Amino acid sequence: MCIAEQTLNEIVTALGDFRTVTSNPLTMLRECYPDISFLRMAERDMDEAPYCRLSDFNLYLLDTREHCVKLTRQLEHATGIVLTQRDA
Repeated sequence: MCIAEQTLNEIVTALGDFRTVTSNPLTMLRECYPDISFLRMAERDMDEAPYCRLSDFNLYLLDTREHCVKLTRQLEHATGIVLTQRDA
């Protein structure tokens, strides 16, 4: 199931509520959106520009529809989100 724009907007809003850089929002996100895959990675491990930059986090869209998982910039292909913490 691909991520709807409204759902992504809700996720962005929820992440905006995590004001402290040391918080890990993955548990909350997984509970609220069980059909979406969430991964957390170090920013230095990402070679592409994020889909969305927030004050504390960067979001990358993940396409898991086929055998090989890949990053995508197309929301209509996104089935998961990679979350990286921005440097303070």
